[in-house]
Amino acid sequence: MTLRGKLRPRASLLLAGSLVALAMLPAQAQPIRLTPPGGQEPAQQEPAPQLTPPNQTNTMPAGSQPLAPPAMSSPVMPPAPQVQTQTLPAQQPVLGETTGTGAGRPAEQAAEGSSSPKAADFVIQPLTAPDPSSGGLLDDGNGGLGTAMWQGSNRAQAMQALGVLPAPVSGTALRDLQRRLLLSVAEVPTGSIATPSVLGLRVAQLYRLGRLAEAERLASVASRDLKDPIFRELPFDLALLKNDPAKACEIAAAGLRDDASAFWQKATVLCRYNAKDIAGGDLALSLWRDGGGNDPAFNTLAAALRGDARAKVESLGGASPLHFAMLRAAGRPLPKDALDVATPALLAALAGYDKAEAELRLMAAERAVQYGALTPELLAEAYASAEIPEAQRNALLANIAAGKDKSVRAAALLYQATKTAPDARTRADLIRHAYGLAVSRDLLLVTAAAYKPLLNNLVPNENSIAAAPAVIRMALAAGETGTARLWRNILLALPPERDNAGEIAAEAWPLLLIAGEDGDWRDSRYEAWMAAQAELPPAERNARAAQLLTLAEAAGINVPAEKWDNLLTAAAGNDRRGSPSVAVWRNLQRANAAKAKAETVALALAMLGGKGSLEIDGQGLASALGALRDQGLVAESRQIALEAALLRGL
Repeated sequence: MTLRGKLRPRASLLLAGSLVALAMLPAQAQPIRLTPPGGQEPAQQEPAPQLTPPNQTNTMPAGSQPLAPPAMSSPVMPPAPQVQTQTLPAQQPVLGETTGTGAGRPAEQAAEGSSSPKAADFVIQPLTAPDPSSGGLLDDGNGGLGTAMWQGSNRAQAMQALGVLPAPVSGTALRDLQRRLLLSVAEVPTGSIATPSVLGLRVAQLYRLGRLAEAERLASVASRDLKDPIFRELPFDLALLKNDPAKACEIAAAGLRDDASAFWQKATVLCRYNAKDIAGGDLALSLWRDGGGNDPAFNTLAAALRGDARAKVESLGGASPLHFAMLRAAGRPLPKDALDVATPALLAALAGYDKAEAELRLMAAERAVQYGALTPELLAEAYASAEIPEAQRNALLANIAAGKDKSVRAAALLYQATKTAPDARTRADLIRHAYGLAVSRDLLLVTAAAYKPLLNNLVPNENSIAAAPAVIRMALAAGETGTARLWRNILLALPPERDNAGEIAAEAWPLLLIAGEDGDWRDSRYEAWMAAQAELPPAERNARAAQLLTLAEAAGINVPAEKWDNLLTAAAGNDRRGSPSVAVWRNLQRANAAKAKAETVALALAMLGGKGSLEIDGQGLASALGALRDQGLVAESRQIALEAALLRGL
């Protein structure tokens, strides 16, 4: 044996001993309070939700996220199986006796002459412990998908379906349905407890969505039998995101004692340097590197945290809460790639980072709202508090009107101007510009949610008709179908030629139809809509018509077959979007046929993707939404279809 070979066991012992010693050292740092623009805490830091009592419905609009999450109690498990009793036939032998005695008398008659008491006429079957992965925060009374939603799927299929869920998700309706799937109390398919567990996958997916408070509450269901790393890593990340390094380092020390993985080794580097223990930090960093650690961004952040002024932080690398915590502890500004690589949960933290430029913080807040990690109310406050010099306002508004400025600063100024507009006509005109800017920046749902109170306070009249297309679409995107219907009805009451009221009403019809605000299909309305498309090239007109028919059917509306017949051209229905994964599509068909509700929902969400169904072709969209309707999720499929119509510019 070589000298190097003889030294390996001793090196391993030294490595383990060093890690344990690092874990036992105290690490302290002064906590810094992290708040988003406007001075409020991110939405996920609100108190943990409580379970709504049975039969109490949740009246919150689908996809919305309030400032304080809906009340929920402690996570609950599905009821344990009841003791089963079985009445035995009169001639059935009692358990443990033979079928007869002597001359073949029934055992029941033989027992009459004995001194022992008569056996009971029922049997007791032992109860099995409920699977901890079956727990959740939502039941049938507050948005759950049903305790039997995994029936029809085996455990492997459930794990695979949960594993392909998209994240992040910008579509409000898609995100709300995915959240309900992950939070529902439901008996999971039987199987041995393993790692990863079904519960661990659910918690991890909620974390990826940016639903931190709900992920934390769901993780509390975990028993000691579940060994998923997420159950310990999640509290560590949450402590870092809440800027509580002392708590995070307590968790890291315990984690390192139990599991000397790279995750906890890197956490120890932060804790040692953050506590000004340079030697301990150097040792932890060396041990991590000796174990094969390779993370250039982490190395740079470690050097910056150590006090090396030459270290240039140009990337957040994996953009984990650990990377951001090191950046914040070092007092460095955000690198240019921070918003592009940040997860929804991290975006919410970046929105409150005081070392970041004001515009970067605003953009982080926008994206956090887009992915559901912050509430629209916080974004509205951030817009309102943005500082824009008075001397620049008029020029900036002129550039916005000309389509020359599409910055986040322009979005903030439009919101401020709309909120303080002196009259309805001016406010309506500003909303029209806000709609155009939102579409150009791919932030329609976000902008509409922030403008929701302003839309509801805008009274339609003949002076603001020109803004009707924008107001109707913004209202529908914000879930205010009543406001959209009111504006369309005003248009219908005017002479069709006045300010193009008839054409505007025709253009709005498909959206109101899909939203369920225009009753059943009407050929006259369809023909009026087609007439409004007359100036488009034939191929584009037919493609738009195919989109309308597809989305209408996806929303459960009966479309006359002849309307499809009229589109039998080479260009019809070619929306040039991607086809869904064949594997996902095939498994969706199987799960739907087996009435496996939860698996069907998960696979449909995987097909639809995270961008509001923008990346899927018409056939895939119809298949996914049709499967949701088959599982009884009619309202959900309609809302997803509406958002897809809005985002596709229908």
